[in-house]
Amino acid sequence: MTDATIHILPDHLANQIAAGEVVQRPESVVKELVENAIDAGATSVTVVVKQAGKQLIQVIDDGIGMSKADLELATIRHATSKISSSDDLHAIRTLGFRGEALASVAAVADVEIRTRRTNEATGWTLSSRPGQHIGVTATACDVGTQVMVRNLFYNVPARRKFLKSDLTEFRHVSETMQKLALARPDRRVVLYDGNVLVFDVKPSSLQERIGDILAIDATQDLLSVDAEEGGVSVHGYVGRPSVARQQRNGQYLFLNGRPIASRSLAHAVTTAYEHVLDRQQHPVFVLHLTVDPSRVDVNVHPQKHEVKFDDERTVYLLMQQAAASALQKANVVPTFTADLGLAQRPLQSLNMTSGDGGMIVNRLTGEITPVGGRSFGGGSWQGQAPSQSQTFTGAVRNAFEDLMAGAGRSVDPVQREVLQAGVAYIVTASDEGIVVIDQQAAHERVLFERLLARHADGPVEQTLMFAVTFRVAADQMALLREHGEAIRSMGFDVEADEAVTVTVRAVPSDVHAGTEEATLLDMLRSLADLGPGPAERRREAMAAVLAVRQSIRRGDRLGHNEQQQLVRDLFACAVPHVTAKGRPTYIIVQYDELLRRFQ
Repeated sequence: MTDATIHILPDHLANQIAAGEVVQRPESVVKELVENAIDAGATSVTVVVKQAGKQLIQVIDDGIGMSKADLELATIRHATSKISSSDDLHAIRTLGFRGEALASVAAVADVEIRTRRTNEATGWTLSSRPGQHIGVTATACDVGTQVMVRNLFYNVPARRKFLKSDLTEFRHVSETMQKLALARPDRRVVLYDGNVLVFDVKPSSLQERIGDILAIDATQDLLSVDAEEGGVSVHGYVGRPSVARQQRNGQYLFLNGRPIASRSLAHAVTTAYEHVLDRQQHPVFVLHLTVDPSRVDVNVHPQKHEVKFDDERTVYLLMQQAAASALQKANVVPTFTADLGLAQRPLQSLNMTSGDGGMIVNRLTGEITPVGGRSFGGGSWQGQAPSQSQTFTGAVRNAFEDLMAGAGRSVDPVQREVLQAGVAYIVTASDEGIVVIDQQAAHERVLFERLLARHADGPVEQTLMFAVTFRVAADQMALLREHGEAIRSMGFDVEADEAVTVTVRAVPSDVHAGTEEATLLDMLRSLADLGPGPAERRREAMAAVLAVRQSIRRGDRLGHNEQQQLVRDLFACAVPHVTAKGRPTYIIVQYDELLRRFQ
C-alpha cells in the first residue's frame, strides 16, 4: 500500500480540463474549425449549425485535405503541421499553431472528419468519441475537409448547463463568422442556421465585403485608409460619421489576417472623430494591420484574440494619423481642428476588463502606460481637461438683468421667465444662480421617462401607410429574433424573413417618419451592448434609444411657450439632472460667480 496522493490524470480527463480554455461555447468550435480551413488554403468555407451549434456544427472547405497518416494524428493534442521549432513560434504566420483545437473539441463532443487530398483517389473518415479509440476508414468524398461536431458538451453537463439560449449562442456564432469573413474577403464564406441561409458572401474587395457584412452602402459610407511607417502598414476603411453606432459592434481590427481585440488601437482610431461625434457614438471601421510576425506575439491568450507588439507606440500613432488623414481628405474633419483635442487633453485613461486595471494613453506621443490595478474611470480624474468657467455675452448677458430681478425670491425655475440662447440652451433663474439647460439633453430625459410610463399602460403605436423594408446584418437579425417580444412591447410591428430582410409595419407614435430603420437598428445595437439582463433594463435601453432619436436638437428654434413647457416637463421628471445616458441636462452658474465676472 502506498501513501502517495499525487497521481497522473487519465488522458481523456486531462483533455476535458484543457478543452475548457479553448472550447468555451459553440462559437469557439466554429472559430477554430474555420481558421483551420483557411490555413489549409480553402477558397470556400461553409458552416452549418443546428440548435446554435449544440446539436451540430459542420464546417466544409475545399482546402488541401489530409492524408490518412495526418488524419490519424489530427485529434491528438499538440499534433500540428504549422510549427515545428521554437523559431517558428516567434514568427507565426498561420491562424492556428498550438495543435489544441481538434483535440479539445474531440474531448467534449462526437467528431467525424472526412477528408481527401487533391492527388489521391480515396478519401478517409475519422470517427471519434471522447475517451474511445479513434477509427479511420476509407471513404468516397470531395477534395477538402468536412468536420462534423455533434452533441457538444454532452459529457460535460456542467459546461452545457451554463450555455445561453439558442438565440444568444447563435448570435455569437454569427458575429465570429462576420469577423472571419471580413478577415479574408478573398474567400467565399457561407453560414446556415439549420436549413436557413444566413449569408453567402462571394470573394470580393474588402470594401464590397464590408458593405455585405455590415449592411451599409460601401461606396457612400466608407473612406479608404492606407498608410505605412516603421515597417507597419494599415489599410482598410473607416466609416463616415453618419454611420456611427451607439456601441462598438461596427469596429474590426485584424493583424496579418487574424481578428484581434485591442482597446488602445481602437481608441487611436476613435480620437480622429473627436470633433464630429458625441461621446455616446462610436465610429465604424475595418482595418487590417500588416506587421512582420517576428515583431508581434500572438501567443498571449488561449482564444488568440489579444496580441503584443514590440513597439505599440508606433502602431498607435500610425492608426491615429491614418484615420485622421482619411477624414480630412474627405472634408469630414477640418484640418485646423485636427489637433485641438490632443492639445487640450493629451492624456486619457482607458478602462480595461475587470482585473486588468487600465492604461493611460498619451495621444501626442502614442505612449501607452499600464495602470496596475488602479482605475481612473471611477475617480475624480477622467482624463479630461478642467471645465472652463462659463461666460455669457451679447443677448444672453443683456437678458440676465430681468432674470436677476427675481433672484431674491424663493421660486422654482419652472416659474421664472425663460429664453433660448445660442439656439441650443434655455436660460432661466433659481435661488442658487442662473440655470442653463441643454435643450436636447432635457428633451431626451423627458421623452425617456414618458416612454417608460407609457409602456406601463401599453405601447402607443402608429401603423405605417407604407411598410419599410431593409436589410440587416446577420448578428442584428439574431438579436431581433432574440428580443422580438421586448421590441414589440415598445410599439414596433416587425416581421423578419428567413434571410436578413426586415419589414416594419408599425412604430411607436414618437418615431418620426423616415427614421424607422435607423431607430430600430440603434435599438438592436443598444440591446447587443447591454447583453443579458432583466427585462426592465432592456426596456430602459430601448427607451433611451428612442429618446435620443426623437429629441429636439441643438439648433432647433423653440417658441416661447415651447421653452416654458420643456422647463416644466424637465423639472417634473423623477431624475431631472441627467439623461438616461448620464449626460447633464443643466448647469447652474452661481450668482457669486457672476458678480466676480462683472467686476
